[in-house]
Amino acid sequence: MQILFEDEFIICVNKPAMMLSQPSHNKDRKPVLESLVDIRPDLKGKLFMHHRLDYETSGVFLLSKAKAANGPLTEMFKTHGFEKIYHCLSRPNPLTAGKKVTCELLQADQSEWIIKNFMAPAKGMGKKTRMISVKSGGWPAETHFKILNTTPKFHYIQCTPKTGRTHQIRQHLQESYRSILGDNIYGGKSSDVPRLMLHAFQLNFPHPITKVQTNVEASLPADFKKIVG
Repeated sequence: MQILFEDEFIICVNKPAMMLSQPSHNKDRKPVLESLVDIRPDLKGKLFMHHRLDYETSGVFLLSKAKAANGPLTEMFKTHGFEKIYHCLSRPNPLTAGKKVTCELLQADQSEWIIKNFMAPAKGMGKKTRMISVKSGGWPAETHFKILNTTPKFHYIQCTPKTGRTHQIRQHLQESYRSILGDNIYGGKSSDVPRLMLHAFQLNFPHPITKVQTNVEASLPADFKKIVG
């Protein structure tokens, strides 16, 4: 696991795909915090987690190292004080596929668009989580999308969520008829990719203590590069 940024208050790592963000009952799967302590024993007992990435999602993951940073970071995540930029591979469908999509087009060629809706958990999913769009009673969610590259097999998309709902990008891309490749829950099931092809590419924020603008970037993992070229 690569360390992307570190000072006396915070540390950012490049979380590999297929690694848990937080502990589970399965002791064979080490979460980010424990995996980081394995390579940096000096951090044992000092780290605190403030956000999560899905198990299959790779990319920038931030933890605090000092108690002084905990309060400011908690408030920043609560008030959306971070700019989060994700990259993904999706099905190369037009937005007009199927029924009408409730989105705001920013470019006539459908290469940039915004999805705004209200999200809530679907019922009857057991232990699994699946979010759906609802007309009332949910949480407001907004994501901006931009196609960076396209081929007959996939769109390479930049995703910038303006809110932080569970599975927000995944649900919004399904609503765009451009489900993420490898997403078995939101319509992107594919045998051509090894996992959910979603990567937390960049995290931009004012430092919680110094207030200096901090931009942390995680390069694309090998499985992405193999497909994107």
